Amino acid sequence: MKKITVLIIVAFNISAFWPLNAQSKIGLGIKAGINISDQVTSGTGENVNVRSILRFNGGAYFTYFILDKLAVQPELLFSGKGSDWDDPVNDVKDLLTYIDVPVLIRYQPIGLVNIHAGPQFGYLLSATQKDKSSGDVMNVDDWYKKPDLGLVIGAEANLPFKVNLAVRYVIGLISTTTDVEYIEPWLNNFFQISLGFRIK
Repeated sequence: MKKITVLIIVAFNISAFWPLNAQSKIGLGIKAGINISDQVTSGTGENVNVRSILRFNGGAYFTYFILDKLAVQPELLFSGKGSDWDDPVNDVKDLLTYIDVPVLIRYQPIGLVNIHAGPQFGYLLSATQKDKSSGDVMNVDDWYKKPDLGLVIGAEANLPFKVNLAVRYVIGLISTTTDVEYIEPWLNNFFQISLGFRIK
């Protein structure tokens, strides 16, 4: 009973002083923007043309400053990916929606700018294919694997009125397509531009 009482007292003291000690070390915010998405492959079939498409991104981020200029920043994002492609038979768009979790190391050499990099873990929520000629939409979940993995490299400007402007490039590290015989390995590569609002 005494041990439980001591633990409760310690936990209360930590929680009471946490906001004071961590106030300058923690940042929270929301963000939204666009992805300029492409799908690249080392084995694109003959006469296949792949073009970028505009998709969305949006979510929230949490920043913890380890040092004055160095921080860890995990994020939780809804992220649209895919591509516009055609071959002698098809003229379609593959539209993919993911939950992405970037875990970034952020370095802020000056107060207004930071650079950041780190892995991004993704999970596929939906995959559809739209025929540009007929407008028909079909579910292609079976063509794509659920997990995705990428490498994020980017920079961010801290603007007035608690606004951030971030530009990133995400390099796909694993194939997102299933082992269907007629589907080549596709990687999700995309530029990401977003505006954020610093809540804290």
